[in-house]
Amino acid sequence: MLSEKSFPAPIGRLTFSLATFCVALIGCGKSELSEETAVSTSQPAAHDESAAGPSETPVVAAGKRRARDEVWEDEKGQKWFGNVPMDVFFDRPDEVAANMTAIGDQPVAVAQSEATMPAEAEKPAGAPGTVESPPTEATPEPEKTAMEVASDAPAADAWESLIPTPILEEEVKSIRNFLQETVNSVGNYNSSMMMIPPKVATLAALAEVARQQKESVSWKADANYVRDLAGKMNSSPLQRGAKDQKRLQELFESIADILNRSKPAGLEAPPETDSFAETAEMRSLMKRMEEAEKLMKTEIASADALGSRKAMVAHEASVLGVLAKIVTQPGYGYEEDAEFKGYANGIVQATQNLKNASEGGDFSGFEAAMSGIATNCQNCHSKYKND
Repeated sequence: MLSEKSFPAPIGRLTFSLATFCVALIGCGKSELSEETAVSTSQPAAHDESAAGPSETPVVAAGKRRARDEVWEDEKGQKWFGNVPMDVFFDRPDEVAANMTAIGDQPVAVAQSEATMPAEAEKPAGAPGTVESPPTEATPEPEKTAMEVASDAPAADAWESLIPTPILEEEVKSIRNFLQETVNSVGNYNSSMMMIPPKVATLAALAEVARQQKESVSWKADANYVRDLAGKMNSSPLQRGAKDQKRLQELFESIADILNRSKPAGLEAPPETDSFAETAEMRSLMKRMEEAEKLMKTEIASADALGSRKAMVAHEASVLGVLAKIVTQPGYGYEEDAEFKGYANGIVQATQNLKNASEGGDFSGFEAAMSGIATNCQNCHSKYKND
């Protein structure tokens, strides 16, 4: 038993008094709790009905005690867990614990009923219970060669984008003037004979372009005659002397008359199905392309030269580009050869870049385009020159 003498004074007296008070308090509380839990059903405990709720004291039979973990139901239909009403518990505590919905900066458990749960088809990707389809791998496109990356050349009805009609007419006029001087005598013919085939082949090719394009030249209705007569000038290897000079002179005079809009009577009608290849030899066209490249490379060596020779660049680049397109047409044997067409289209694109650079005074762009032409020509010749 505790006594006041057990502790030093004055602490002993204070400690003894506190201990005595606590014992008395525990005893009183136990007595009152026993009386409250032994309420008779005939005399229910007084309480405020309006304030009744889940925390109201359960109504039990007199003398009936409930265990702490006992689940039971009182006469009002209220379920209890020991002395705690069951409606304070969540119906699905495992779902509540699993659902953490953020409120502000803190995650808070929110109860979800079956009505608010997402349907199976609405489950987000990666949610438990969902079966995701394996990702479909994109089929890689086949790699293209450097030349196949070049932009597609215009269609046959867009020749004007490669060689504008004024430039086409300028080139035809230049060829006409050259032939006028070359074939009018045997001496001139013999001295310039090797230069004739590229000029005549270019004339035949441009006559076919004029026939196909949407824009009209004054002689478009007879462009097929020009094409056919030019093709006949190159129908056989040229020989020195009067015989071939006279033959070429007669053919040229008919061409000149057509260009002057006075077609001679009695000309044999040309076949409508002639292709470029049947009247314009590829080797001769290649020589004219080489001539255009060399002229631009020689004449344009600085930004000042580019600024003063814009018209020449536009002309030669247009001729080079259109002839590069023509050699990919049916009849030359390469229309199904993707690599050859890639090189040709690379040249076509470079000539367009040349014209843009010239117009804008961009000398570095001009040099880059010329380098592209040289690279495409060299790569093409290394594979196809001996064909």
